Amino acid sequence: MKLKSIASAIIFGVFSTSVSVWAASPDTLEKIIEKAISENPEVQARFHAFKGAELDESAAKGRYLPNVTVDQTFRNQERLVPNVNNTNTPNQQSTLTIRQMLFDGFATPSEVGRLDHVAKSRFYELQGQMQSVALETAGAYFDLMRFRRLVSYAQDNFVVHKQVFDKIKSRVDAGVGKKVDLEQATGRLALAEANLLTETTNLFDVSARFQRLVGELPSDNVVEVMLSSDGLATTPEQALELAYKQNPNILASIENIIAIESSVSGRKAPFMPRLDLQGRKILDVNDNSRNSTLAADTLELTASWNIFNGFTDKSNLDSAVQNLNQSHDLRDKACIDTRQQVSIAYNSIVQLKEQVEYRKQHQDSIENARLAYRKQYDIGQRTLLDLLDTENEYFQARRNFTSAEMDMNIAFARTYAAQGLLLSKMGVSRADVGEYARDEYLDRENVCKAIAPTQIVPDKAALLANAKPWEGEAFKPKATQEKATMKFTPRILFQANSAIILPESYADLDIVNDLVKEWGSDRFEIAGHTDKRNSSKEKYNLLLSEKRAKAVGVYLAKKGIDPQRIVVKGYGYSMPIEDNDPVNGNDANRRVEITRLQQVAE
Repeated sequence: MKLKSIASAIIFGVFSTSVSVWAASPDTLEKIIEKAISENPEVQARFHAFKGAELDESAAKGRYLPNVTVDQTFRNQERLVPNVNNTNTPNQQSTLTIRQMLFDGFATPSEVGRLDHVAKSRFYELQGQMQSVALETAGAYFDLMRFRRLVSYAQDNFVVHKQVFDKIKSRVDAGVGKKVDLEQATGRLALAEANLLTETTNLFDVSARFQRLVGELPSDNVVEVMLSSDGLATTPEQALELAYKQNPNILASIENIIAIESSVSGRKAPFMPRLDLQGRKILDVNDNSRNSTLAADTLELTASWNIFNGFTDKSNLDSAVQNLNQSHDLRDKACIDTRQQVSIAYNSIVQLKEQVEYRKQHQDSIENARLAYRKQYDIGQRTLLDLLDTENEYFQARRNFTSAEMDMNIAFARTYAAQGLLLSKMGVSRADVGEYARDEYLDRENVCKAIAPTQIVPDKAALLANAKPWEGEAFKPKATQEKATMKFTPRILFQANSAIILPESYADLDIVNDLVKEWGSDRFEIAGHTDKRNSSKEKYNLLLSEKRAKAVGVYLAKKGIDPQRIVVKGYGYSMPIEDNDPVNGNDANRRVEITRLQQVAE
C-alpha cells in the first residue's frame, strides 16, 4: 500500500539519521538543558546585553575621575603691536589640561545608580531567558519521549491490523468470509496507517524543535527521566508566594523601576549649578611668546547655571516620570503573568497526578481484556473484528497514558520555571553568569498578591447521590429557573463621580458578605443606580453605576464569595425610587441593591 510505503520511508529516514548524526548529542536531560542555556542564540543575546550593561556602568563611573588631555594649538594671528619682552600671542603651544567635575547636580551618581540597576535588570532578564529556554527544552525533551513511544505503539497497531486484514482477505478470497468484514478491516487498517504517519510526523516536528533549542538533533539513546514533586509547595498560594520572590521577570521589572527612579533624579541635575575644577600646564610655546598671558599656567574653578534651555530639561524630567509610571505597569503585568503561569501549571500537576493513575488503570485493564479476547478467539468465542476493536482501544489507552504522563512532567517544569527554580532543580548553571545579592528593595517593591483561582475538584459522591434513574419520567430533569426572592439596599457610599468605596461603608459591606454566605450557592445580583440631574449624561451614568456595582462585587470576592455567584449590572438613572431634583438629583436614587436569585422549579 502507498501509505505503508510512505510510513516506512519516514521511519527509516528518522531512525537512520540517528545513527549518523545523533550519536554525539548529550543523552541526559541535565546535559541537554546545560547545552541549550550555554549555546542557544536567544540566551546568548541576553548574556551579551547583560555584560554590555555592566560595562556601561563602569563607563559611567569614569565621570568621577579627572579628565586629562594634551592639546596642540597652532595659530596664525595678525601682529598689531610690537613684540615687547616676548609677549606676543603664541602661534604654537602644547598644553596639559586636567579637568575634574566637582558637582553636576547629582547627574553622575544618578547615572551610575541607574546603570547599576539596569545591569541587574539585564541579569534577571538573562535568568528569565535561561529559565524559558530550559522550559522549552524540557518540553521538547518530554515530547520527544512521548512521540518515540507513540511511534512504537503505532507500529505495533499497524502490524496487528495488517495481519488481521490479510487473514480476513484470504477468507473472502476463498469464499468463506464476508465482504462487509473486509470493508471494516480495510477501513481500520487505513486508520492504523494514518495514525502511524501522524506519530512519525509529530516525532519529526519535535526533533526539529529540539534541534532549534539545543543546536543539534537528539540522540537515539536519550535517557528517560521523570520530574518529581520533591520540594513542591503544598498549596497554590505557597507556590505563588515562592514564585513572586524568585521569578526572574518580576525581579527584572523591579530593578527596572529602581533604575528609572535614578533616571528621574538624574533629569533634575540641569536645575542645579555645576562646578568644575580645571588646571592648565603649558608644556611649550615658541620663543617670541614666552611671556604671553596665554603661556601662563592656570587653575580655574568654574560654576555654571542653566538659566533657560527651551523647556527641554522640564520635558526630559516629565518623560522620565512617565517612564517610571510605565515601569510600575510592567511590574504589575509580570505579577499577573506569573500568577497565571503558576496557577495553571500547579493545577495541572494536581489534576494530572490523579489522571495518570486512571490512565494507567485503563491501559492495564484494556491490555488484560485484549489478551482475554485473543484467548477467546482461539476457542471461537471472538471474531477477528473483535480483536481489532481491542487493539484500537489498547492503542488509544497507551497513547492517553503516555500523554498524561508527559503532560505531568511538563507541568512540573512549567511550575518550577515560573518560580525561577527549574535550573536549580536540574542542577544546571552557567559559570560565566555569576550572581547578585538579593537586596531589600526587591521585596519592598513587590506588590504581587498570592491569590490563586479555586481549584475545581469534582464531588463524585454528590454526583452519584444526585444521579437520576436511567429510565422513566424520573430520569427527565426538572426545569428550574432563577427568581428574585429577596432584595435589600445596603448603605454603600462612593467618592463623588467615582467607583471608589468610602471606608465608612466597609462595615455595611461585611454585613452583606455574611448574608450572601447564608444563601449557599444561590447567585445574587449587585445592581448599581445613579440619580438624574439636568446635566446628567445617560451613557456616563450607566457606566458609573456598573463600575460601582463591580467594585462591590470585587470587595465581596476578596472576602471569599465565589465570583461565579455574582451578577453585576448597572442601570444608571433608569430606575429611580424617588423624584430627582433637576439641580441636586436625589441621594436616595444613588444606591446599590442586592437581589437574591434563587433556583426554583417551574
